[in-house]
Amino acid sequence: MSTEETYYDVEVVQFWQGQIEYLRPHPLHWVIYVPTGPDIGNTYHLLGNKENYTLEFRRNQPHINPDDWRGSHTMGRVAASKLALFEWHLSSVPIMYDDPRWNSQNWVWDCLRHLRHQRFEISWELRQCDLQTRMCCLLEDWEFGRI
Repeated sequence: MSTEETYYDVEVVQFWQGQIEYLRPHPLHWVIYVPTGPDIGNTYHLLGNKENYTLEFRRNQPHINPDDWRGSHTMGRVAASKLALFEWHLSSVPIMYDDPRWNSQNWVWDCLRHLRHQRFEISWELRQCDLQTRMCCLLEDWEFGRI
């Protein structure tokens, strides 16, 4: 008798990081989030800055900085039995140092693209520009109280 596989959503979540100065916000911080239970999940993201980025994997924890949450978009799903392999692939995605144009948003996109090529169930429907537009719309929805 076989048991059904458990699947978790794979989301891109964005968080507010404040402003450089008035009306000049920092880029929103993007993470890959896999909800694993009610109000908890695994967060995969970059910490630091262009000189010292490092990866942080937080397992079965609430969102980091929930007050700074600015929207989530589901990009696919991962089988519970493949979560360790999923994490291994995330840790293998290169980090670009000393490039002021590169940040957590680029890393998240690179991860999604890599996971697609490794045959994980990540949507092929969105291009990078589509995801950026979707995340921007989510920020506006948050600002206007729609989410």
